[in-house]
Amino acid sequence: MTRPRVLLPAALIGLVVLLLIAPPAGAIIPVPQSREEFVSIIAGGRAGKMETFTVDRGLDEVYRTFESLTTPCLDKKIERTANVGYVEHSSSDYNPTLKRMGHDRAEFSLQVVHFPLGTREKTPPGGMYVMAADLKRAGARTEVVIYRPTIGYKNISESLTEWAEGGSTDCPKLR
Repeated sequence: MTRPRVLLPAALIGLVVLLLIAPPAGAIIPVPQSREEFVSIIAGGRAGKMETFTVDRGLDEVYRTFESLTTPCLDKKIERTANVGYVEHSSSDYNPTLKRMGHDRAEFSLQVVHFPLGTREKTPPGGMYVMAADLKRAGARTEVVIYRPTIGYKNISESLTEWAEGGSTDCPKLR
């Protein structure tokens, strides 16, 4: 008769650590319910990237550029059809928001409604927050802070940067 092998102490410790830190099966990652919550999560370094830069254009000029491009470029519904053994239809409805927050600041937000939903958690009105940007007057220049997830949406972030710099008015490809 063979005896069962005893786990080595290091392997046993590793298994215990993995069980303690791994989320339980079916755990739901919380979906931010407001722009402020989304920005706080990204700024805290837990789920995204924060990019800060200053451009040699005034806030009013940067805001006008964003205002002229956000709706035609980002307020879109992208529909997809795939044959994966059956025909599957899905869509992503992008909803940008640009607001002036007084004389020296402006806020940009981008939300997306995915169908079918990729999460079981309740999403806020307008969809899940996937990007935000703060525009702040810095004398004759403008400071821009972009908050985004580390995976996906990089092309939109690059377009926002180019818009702020005044280098391009091209629309990003939405997926």
